[in-house]
Amino acid sequence: MKASEKAEVVEALRERLSRAKIMLLTSPRGLTVAEATELRRRMRSQAGEFKVAKNTLMRRAVGETEFSAITPLLEGQTALVLGYEDPVAITKAVVAYAKDSNEKVEILGGVLDGALLTADAVQDLAKLESMDQLRAKLIGLLQTPAQQLVRLLNEPGAALARVLAAPPDSGAPAGD
Repeated sequence: MKASEKAEVVEALRERLSRAKIMLLTSPRGLTVAEATELRRRMRSQAGEFKVAKNTLMRRAVGETEFSAITPLLEGQTALVLGYEDPVAITKAVVAYAKDSNEKVEILGGVLDGALLTADAVQDLAKLESMDQLRAKLIGLLQTPAQQLVRLLNEPGAALARVLAAPPDSGAPAGD
């Protein structure tokens, strides 16, 4: 590979890294072309990308970015997974694929908000709820007090309606 081609690859990686919210480092072992294509498809569906590049070029690309903490893990056969939107969703997709592929993809670590994540931390991140699930829970929590207030305000009128609709009590004298 010529120096100009290497510079283009490094620049393309830097551009991707500038948009990424999370970077996961994997070790693909024995992936067929069809399996790699399926992995790329899954990553795209989660607003992510699976990218294989030489470790020396990856080191240059992450050099002065928030992802530079990953540099010590760039040993052997590696591939990047970049997540551009929800870090939890892309992590779940990678972890699920690693399990589905009979460990053909090993998760080595990652970087989120400049902090290096171990492989175990990546597994723990995948167990969290996605942003959409958290938003749904938050909306539910915000709606609960309003629903309780509506019920509280409606109760006096409902109680009066129940009293008026009740049949007269036949055992009591009717005001002689």
